[in-house]
Amino acid sequence: MPEFNALNMPVHRASTLTYSSARDFLNRFERMMDGFSYGLYGTPTGRALEKQIAEIEGGEHCMLLPSGLAAVTHPLLALLKHGDHVLLADCVYGPTRDLCTSLLAQYGITHTFFPSDASTIEPWLNDETQMVVLESPGSYTMEIQDIAAIAHQAHKNGALVLMDNAWGFGQIDCFQHGVDIVASALSKYASGHSDICMGACTVKDRQLFEKLKMSFIGLGTGVAADDAYLVMRGLQTLNVRLAEHEKRGYAVAKWLDSQPSVSRVFFPALESDPQHERFKRYFSGANGVISFTLHETDIARIERFIDHLKHFRIGASWGGTHSLIALTNISNSRTSTAWKGSPWILRLHVGLEPIEDLMGDLDNAFSTLSSV
Repeated sequence: MPEFNALNMPVHRASTLTYSSARDFLNRFERMMDGFSYGLYGTPTGRALEKQIAEIEGGEHCMLLPSGLAAVTHPLLALLKHGDHVLLADCVYGPTRDLCTSLLAQYGITHTFFPSDASTIEPWLNDETQMVVLESPGSYTMEIQDIAAIAHQAHKNGALVLMDNAWGFGQIDCFQHGVDIVASALSKYASGHSDICMGACTVKDRQLFEKLKMSFIGLGTGVAADDAYLVMRGLQTLNVRLAEHEKRGYAVAKWLDSQPSVSRVFFPALESDPQHERFKRYFSGANGVISFTLHETDIARIERFIDHLKHFRIGASWGGTHSLIALTNISNSRTSTAWKGSPWILRLHVGLEPIEDLMGDLDNAFSTLSSV
């Protein structure tokens, strides 16, 4: 029979796997970490993706999860217990904040939010602190914590550091800066086409990997082989897409910074951004995610500005080929430090449509503000 050597990893769909003997079946749990025992716990397609993600993140072991949020929440559920304390940057993703204030609080796990641009966590550490959660740049407002300094302080206190790396996937090796667990949303730039929900937890330490893996198995967590295949397909163009999104993002951020209707632009790759020095220290590049505030604070007029856009569609998430805009009231999600300035943050994802169309779209929307 002629050889069939596919260039890409095939899709291995399976729930039930068969065994060659009764003894092999009884010993199937020995395969949990690195082998195959049941479709939910891994397929060759999923394992191939995990290997690629681990290489991109700079880690040794990777575990796929059904969403980027699950990649953050599952380690918290797996590693924290009653009486433990978790520290979180004040800019973390909203659902991460909600998990700590609701479900984890129910379990007797306490939490404290520290300033989003912190260079130290020492004032908030205590004997019960077991986990520190970072998100750099932060959701919507793009703060960058001093990752290495905070990781050093956490480890000295006996705590692990988890980094939500949704923004920086492919642009930072968190492990070089002391992070223990890297949680990434593969739904975004990894897949690149806005049609997959998936996340990944990557670690270097084998013991930590096994502890997390067994916890995720106990929670019944797994991903479909078809979805894993689509993410692998997206990874083939990751570097090219990231470079193009960064180029366009920088151009749009620079232009926004010159608009009279714009109060502030949040884009750490921009030289005028307060986070620029930390950005250069930790990240090798940027992407197409930009936030900004308007001088206009009337919500009806801000909504009219957004509704006037044609190419920037209204939607959450980012990382695909299409341009998006999202709106949030940031003052509702700050605990450690009161938010100063306009509470209404507009977040753009600059997609891969013709850049002239995108700039014209924004220009037309700004005309609705100047006409008031």
